Formats: sequence, C-alpha cells, structure tokens
Amino acid sequence: MTPNQSPQRIPRKPARPQYDAVVELEPKPKGEVPTFAYVLVKTTYAIVNGRSIVAEPEPLQFDIYRDETLDPKLPPGSDFWITKSATDVVIQGSAYAPAGKPVPRMEVSARIGQVAKRIAVFGRRAVTWTADGRIAIVPPDIFTEMALAYFNAYGGLDPRVLVPEPDREEYMRLSALGLVFDHPGAYPRNLIGKGYLVSPEPMENFEMPNLEDPDDLLTGQRMVVGSPELWYKQPLPWCFDWTNALMYPRLRYGGMDAWFPCPDDSALPEVRRQLLPSRLQKRMEQTPAIGAEYYQEASLGMVLRQPIIGHQVTLSGMHPQEPVVSFTIPPDPPIEIEVEGRRESVQPRLTNLVIRPAEKKFYTVHFARTADLPRAFIPEVHNDIPLSARIARDAPVKYESPPTVRDRLAMASKPNQ
Repeated sequence: MTPNQSPQRIPRKPARPQYDAVVELEPKPKGEVPTFAYVLVKTTYAIVNGRSIVAEPEPLQFDIYRDETLDPKLPPGSDFWITKSATDVVIQGSAYAPAGKPVPRMEVSARIGQVAKRIAVFGRRAVTWTADGRIAIVPPDIFTEMALAYFNAYGGLDPRVLVPEPDREEYMRLSALGLVFDHPGAYPRNLIGKGYLVSPEPMENFEMPNLEDPDDLLTGQRMVVGSPELWYKQPLPWCFDWTNALMYPRLRYGGMDAWFPCPDDSALPEVRRQLLPSRLQKRMEQTPAIGAEYYQEASLGMVLRQPIIGHQVTLSGMHPQEPVVSFTIPPDPPIEIEVEGRRESVQPRLTNLVIRPAEKKFYTVHFARTADLPRAFIPEVHNDIPLSARIARDAPVKYESPPTVRDRLAMASKPNQ
C-alpha cells in the first residue's frame, strides 16, 4: 500500500440475521470518562403489497467515531450519529416516466403522514443566448429515468466570479494544498448542482436543473444573479437525498458561513418558508444546543420532529412499473441495555428512515441510551467492560472492548514473526 492509499475497509457483518446493532459507550476524547452507554439498531425491510417485511439486514455504515479510514471524515448518510433529536427521512433513487413512456416533464412526490414534498422533474434543458443578450431556455428533452440527486438540482458554480484580490494569494495557497471547499462563485446551498449563473454573459454547455420546486420554478428572467452576494435570493435546491456538511443552512449550524453571508430574517427563503428560524446566529448564542441541528442530514422539509411510527408513507413516480409505492412505518423495537448486571429498558429514537422505492426497500436506524453508568468505564484502560443490549428480547449483543493501551504496547514490543 502506498502512502496515499487508504486502508481497504472490511465490510461489516450484521450482528443478527434480522438486524444489525452495536453497543457502545459515549464517544469521548481519550482520557475522558463516558457518562452513558447506547445502542444503534438498523433494520432493513422489504415492501410487499403495502406491508413492511423484515428483510436481509444491511450493515450499519460510516462509523464516524471509530473508523479512521473514512474519506471524507463525515460522509453523508452515517448511521452512527447519536446527536440527532429528530428523524431524517431520505429517499434515494430516480423519477420514472409513467408506464415507461418518455416524457419531457413529470412530478414525483412523497408523503409521510401529514408531511408532503413534491419535485418537478425535467429532461435536459439547454440554455442559449439571443443576439440581444436575452436568455432562452430550450424545451426539455424527453426522458424515462432521472436521478433524484443533488447534482441534478439547482446550484453549481459560476467560475467567472473572481476571488477578491485581498484573498487571492491565500486562496491559491490553500487550493494547492487541497484545503479549499468554497469559492465566491459557488452557490452555497448546493455546490454540485446546475443552473446557478452570476454573470449575464453567455456560458458554453450551460444547463437548467432537472429537479425543481414546482411552487418556485426558475425562469429565464430570474436566472442571472447579477452579484454573488445575492445568491440567497435564488431558488432552493429541491431534492430528497442526503445533504452534506458544507451545504447552507446546515453549515451555519456548524459554526461556518457562506463566502458572502446572507440575511437571517424574512429576506431569506428558508425563513419565509419556516424551514429555518429567523435570527439564527443570535438564537445559537442564546441557546447553543440549537447547533445540534448540524447533525440532521435530510433535505429541506424532511427532518421530522413529530413521531411518525405507524404513519403511512406514499411515494409517487419513483418506481419503474408501479406509479405508487406505499407502506406503514413499523413500530420501534423494544430495547434493553445491561451494564454490569443492571438491566434498563430504554426508549428508542428513530434517527434515520431511508427509502429506495425502485427496490421496494427501506431501512430504519434507532438510537437508545442509558441515563447514566453505575461506575466509571474507560475504553482502552478497562479490559472487559460488562455491557450488552437485547433487541426485541433477542440474545444479547455484547460490547466489543477495544484493545487496551497495555495490550497494544505488549504487541508492539514483540519481535516480528
């Protein structure tokens, strides 16, 4: 393996034939004492005639606390976040033309209980400029399948926007080191999308987004931002997939900001549409816990705070043969955590509901924790920590104690065999 290669990740094996689960102690910096134990349970379901049937389990993915091979370090869609206070609902897949007959435009929708979201889906739409400089949008091509992913949503980069002179030298230095993730010509809500245009001059191979909010469509008159400081007036990227940590407004909860900061009042579409609280910075200063919203990774409108267990899910336009896919969200699994002989029933929290309509599958991730611990347990110091969990009265899933510092030193001192 060369120095620039990442170690090959060994696929995780699910803990049980019906689900995957891990039991852990609160993640703490080395030397600090965990204050609680917790369990994560991932269950995969097949959708059969509108029913949710337990299927072969997918393993928990992207251990952000312990997997040092992750690249990026915080990949979208981790099952291991224990800081979520709400449910991320994510839908992965494509829009499919009805009956497989190509169309230039269609609509897909998702309803979870009383929450609904629609997406207008278009075929490829090129943009041309008339002789007098006006923008003309070419009618959309026909399509039978369109990926419901952020690279097809509104956003992108207008590379013609220059880095301000005072910042240019430092920007180029950081760029050469691979440490730059922002640019003054980038659309902060979605850096990988299409359709974001700052300058009115013609641009080769420019396309409209394929995914839009049907209630806030982009028009030729609205396409040109004019000044990169006004990015916030443009349409929201409309999608069902995972967001990433550098997308606005999520990055604001993480203590970062766009290259050009925007208003945080009703001038901001997210505030007007009640997708973001007004005066966010002031609220975070007064109540730092609000910053935990950073850990919610679902798209706008799909972070659900109300209980959704037992609610009906209805998805339209996202299966190649069936116009509608529906199912009922199954109940929480009963969970008990046992620490040093003390058993405690713990309340699960549904953190992830991820649906793949074309496969007629979905999975749930539940998190549950103890109130405290009977005494101090320190991973890498204590050799055998008596911790386990029972899911749905199944056999215990045991905590896997990491090698202690003493064990690692002993192994390092042995001569190579």
